[in-house]
Amino acid sequence: MARWALLLDRPPGEGPYRRQYELMATVDGTHEEAMARFGEFVRLYRPKHPMYPVRMRRYRTGDGWMLVGDGSSGGVFTYHFMLTELEWDSGQITY
Repeated sequence: MARWALLLDRPPGEGPYRRQYELMATVDGTHEEAMARFGEFVRLYRPKHPMYPVRMRRYRTGDGWMLVGDGSSGGVFTYHFMLTELEWDSGQITY
């Protein structure tokens, strides 16, 4: 049994462009189980931007999903959801 994580690469905020990854969820199981579970999560996800969407589109990618939103001001916002498999873990954090 594998451990899967759903990572979100969201649009950058103010300042220089930096990728901003966020761990959205984890699940233990098969690849197919993770795809089904995370697929539902992505379908229900509502991003903060655009605040006033005029169009939203969801695409299936090779490693997850891409959510694209067009805002009323003309901006385009992309959210890349990546399905990743845990390959190695150094162990629990102890302080």
